Amino acid sequence: MARRHTQSAAVALLSSAAPSCTRQVVSRRLNCYPARRSRSLNTNAVITTTSTRPLLPLADRTCRGRRSYASSPPAKANIAVLGGGLTGLTTAYYLAKKLPPTSKITIYEASDRLGGWIRTERHPVDIGGKKGSVLFERGPRSLTSLHGNTWRYDDLVLYDLALDLGLDLRSPPSRPRYIYYPDHLVPLPPHINIFDALKEDVYLENIKAAITLLWKSTLGFKEKVDYSKSDPSISEWIYQVSNSINGPATLVSAMIHGIYGGDIDKLSAKSVLDRIYFGWYLPSPGYQSRPMPPAEGALINTLGQDKQIQNMAVKPKSALLDFGAAGMQSLPDALAAALREQPNVTIKLNAPIESVKYDVAGDKVKISGPKGEDSLPTMYDKAISTLSAEHLAQTTQELPALAKSHSVDIMTVNLWFPEEDLKPPGFGYLIPRTVPDEQNPERALGVFFDSDVQERGPDEPAGTKLFVLMGGHYYERPDAAPPSEADAVLQARALLERHLGIRRDAPCYAVARLAKQCISQHYVGHRDRMRTVHTELRDAFRGRLAVVGGSYSRIGAVAALRAGYDIATQMATDKEWRDMTGLEALASTSDATINLNLDDIPVRDLKGSRRREEP
Repeated sequence: MARRHTQSAAVALLSSAAPSCTRQVVSRRLNCYPARRSRSLNTNAVITTTSTRPLLPLADRTCRGRRSYASSPPAKANIAVLGGGLTGLTTAYYLAKKLPPTSKITIYEASDRLGGWIRTERHPVDIGGKKGSVLFERGPRSLTSLHGNTWRYDDLVLYDLALDLGLDLRSPPSRPRYIYYPDHLVPLPPHINIFDALKEDVYLENIKAAITLLWKSTLGFKEKVDYSKSDPSISEWIYQVSNSINGPATLVSAMIHGIYGGDIDKLSAKSVLDRIYFGWYLPSPGYQSRPMPPAEGALINTLGQDKQIQNMAVKPKSALLDFGAAGMQSLPDALAAALREQPNVTIKLNAPIESVKYDVAGDKVKISGPKGEDSLPTMYDKAISTLSAEHLAQTTQELPALAKSHSVDIMTVNLWFPEEDLKPPGFGYLIPRTVPDEQNPERALGVFFDSDVQERGPDEPAGTKLFVLMGGHYYERPDAAPPSEADAVLQARALLERHLGIRRDAPCYAVARLAKQCISQHYVGHRDRMRTVHTELRDAFRGRLAVVGGSYSRIGAVAALRAGYDIATQMATDKEWRDMTGLEALASTSDATINLNLDDIPVRDLKGSRRREEP
């Protein structure tokens, strides 16, 4: 995966809730046999896909009539994909699907496994008289459904993959979300009534900001700024639009902690809050239309026209999607299995990249491993890097703008208690930066109630399962270095005792892991830096090296799928495929948008009346 792992959890906590959907749905898997459809008998799974046919070569899957080779196809192209996380696997998958089978694709992964930060583990437990195997998601635990989002359509790629690979998607029902402030859990709307809300500081402190926002948005007194050129920090922009900082900073910093683990004083409002930021300045297109970037309209006109993708896209009514008891690991495992069946795809594990250079004589990219392991560098017509910006800067030594990129470390702690109902029901809670230090000396970012959201496997005993996030930008302070894994468990238990009343000596099974440089921080000036990187790639590599992933564009698991799909599609359809850097959209100085009528967005149930049935 492209090094990002908390976005969907934060969206689950802070997005608007909606009733869960338990309708049975049609499922099918893409191949060139007649589509096989069946109805799921599991009323808890709102999206299911099943398969009864063997996997065909990816390049032969043309039955939906929307795949074609490039107009000038690189018939014998030799392509390297650097990184075997979610972005790298998706990139390689769609390259194999869209390019001629005579092309060659090689995936380089430094570790001994594929999947990046996605890691599903099953741990045997025998505590408090309960025995079994507990599923822990050590990284991302779910995917965002984007069910009400009209600015982004990354989820269409997820549905395309689910249909191709026979994956079983599940949409858990909405549950209460909380924010911890200043010393207790506070429910978020719609799980709190107006009378209780008026007793809570977190709402009272936002009244002035809410009135200001309402006044500006309804009466048209918005700031006259060139939003396409302006790039304030999130905190600066909050003050600019609301004339307030303390109240909004509490809510917004909690959201940013859950998604980026970042500092709202440094992160770019334009890059991080793109839909909210641009939506504030764009003129209203009217009730029947929605604005979006042109690339989203293009995706609606391709994947969005597939009837079975439409059927899947309008089903979720909550913020999350997952793979049930199979765990998140089932997605990279399915991608890897499909790729291993392709004769033109090679996967190299335990293959760290030592250097990436441009070979002038051969007009190719030269990939080298550690000295002594691979003395002869391998030449490629094109290399696509899904590595972090910092890592790639070190391996090339020719892209100085990338060296200015930054990522944060996150400490994750998974805990399972044999005792049930040790916390209120819900998705979990996020912790804003405005919480007093004595209430959060561990520098925690949020706590997620996995036992309320994740589906238990057949051998998993009932209990309370929690996931604690700590660190992020806090670990960059002089007094807050990451603890050892053992100390992290102790810190998490102290936090849970203080916040939820769970005794720190209660019987428990816990594991911790430090995810180093796992979430890229899109600081102020991010777009300008990406324009510079685009130029550097053109100058130093003549475009033979492209970059893709969360270091450059949106973060999150579903965004990683979209990034891989986009670069592979561009490679297969653009005559200038060897010159692409992957940053063409970010390098543009234009922030153009298009407006689509609601009837032309068949992948969103925006009117609350679409109920798509099978053809």
